[in-house]
Amino acid sequence: MSFHRTAALFCRRLKGPITLAYECRIKSDRLRLDKEQLSLAAALDTLHSSLVSERIHIPDAYLDDAANHFAHSAYKVPSSFSLISFAGVARAVARAVANINSLIAAGNAPQKGIYIHGSVGVGKSLLMDLFYSVCADGVSIESEGEMIPPIKRRRKRCHFHEFMLDVHQRIHAYKLLHPRSNPIPPVAVALAKEARLLCFDEMQITDIADAMIVKQILTIMMDLGVVIVATSNRPPSRLYEGGINRSVFLPFIGTLNERMTIFEMGSTHDYRRDGLTSFDQDKLSLPPYLCPSTHSGSSSRRILEQWFAKGRGATRSEVIPVAMGRSVQVSRSNDTCGWFTFAELCHQPLGAADYLAIAGRFNAIIVENIPQLGGNTYNEARRFVILIDALYEFKTSIIIAAEVPRDDLFVGFEATVETHDGDEDIAIESNNPTNKESFLIGEGGSSSSSSTTMIRTENDGAMEWSATGRIGVSLAQLSAVREVSFSFQRAASRLAEMASPRWGRE
Repeated sequence: MSFHRTAALFCRRLKGPITLAYECRIKSDRLRLDKEQLSLAAALDTLHSSLVSERIHIPDAYLDDAANHFAHSAYKVPSSFSLISFAGVARAVARAVANINSLIAAGNAPQKGIYIHGSVGVGKSLLMDLFYSVCADGVSIESEGEMIPPIKRRRKRCHFHEFMLDVHQRIHAYKLLHPRSNPIPPVAVALAKEARLLCFDEMQITDIADAMIVKQILTIMMDLGVVIVATSNRPPSRLYEGGINRSVFLPFIGTLNERMTIFEMGSTHDYRRDGLTSFDQDKLSLPPYLCPSTHSGSSSRRILEQWFAKGRGATRSEVIPVAMGRSVQVSRSNDTCGWFTFAELCHQPLGAADYLAIAGRFNAIIVENIPQLGGNTYNEARRFVILIDALYEFKTSIIIAAEVPRDDLFVGFEATVETHDGDEDIAIESNNPTNKESFLIGEGGSSSSSSTTMIRTENDGAMEWSATGRIGVSLAQLSAVREVSFSFQRAASRLAEMASPRWGRE
């Protein structure tokens, strides 16, 4: 073998499996090499290497001890909960902690996860999915005849909405059996047993219920040795920005900065908006986005009928079951396609659970009569953004008939403080004189299938807050309003990608 050939192979072996898989993806998908994506691939290579070589293994029996303790704990547990330092816990848990401490002393420190943030369409999800694929399935390096095997950790990849929906369902089930116990720790233990590596996409916090739950669940899971890889459009410092009682959430931001590597993708180029290739244009026999400026009313209707006819089976109405006993009515569907009006999907108090059920049921959906979305249609716009996220996660196609062109569908807006009921202090952290915890006493949150959240604070007693817009609460909604405006960029970017004929489930 020549010197140059030997040197080339040596240099290639210096690259990690994520980088090699990324370079193969570039070649096969005709994507453009991006330096920011390449840097992220290298960071994920480092994490993959540490997971392969880690010496700490926490047996499920130790987690079972913790779960048994929490199953009989009081309603409120100390906010300083840590697997490494319990005070006054049951003897079984103390033994588990001692065992885990000895494991850590004999091995390496717990692995840091990675929190990836940056603009929309820069490749955050692409690289995280590539990392997860290599961890789950391994990767074959054909040029060298090598196979890098999967890692041994149990793992899970999901959208953040999906993760939170699962958490809410578990909380609901636990509280039915233990109405006076705190459901958060045992739910966190159960999740930690199922996935020692957790990857989730599009982390965002928009309401107090999810803020409290995320803070406690993820802290406990990291204490239990779970490695988390997350993507977000916001840096940790801007999570739940402007939210009610945000001062209580701030320690968790410090936890993220301490326990995870924060990776910022500095690029602002949205690859989803690069446009359709000539190959795509040739395949696009029916346009997926219709509006009066490009198609007349009769023309749009004919095209929508043609899209619907691509589905299999007889036309019918149906009811789609949703988590926790809910359901969604579909007035027109066939085996693979559902037809909805914008009002049916977004004028009703539906949430992530409903949209995930719809996305999982159909390969494609048709949505007609979509207006321009902005601050004057806040609740409807928020639901539509969540719908797009759910469809994107399931690779479900969407055919749209709207009042305006796609580039004009979302109109950005600024949320401002305007109150008439004297509640200014509930959402402005600088006016909150204490750092008291708030406790979830009902069910809900923007990620759940419930429409109303009940919150109890130590100072103010009980108050009602709606995640779906049924009940207005002045400034408590400010963070969610700002997040919707911020998420318009992501939704517009995803719609551009979903317009490609290459999009969708096989």
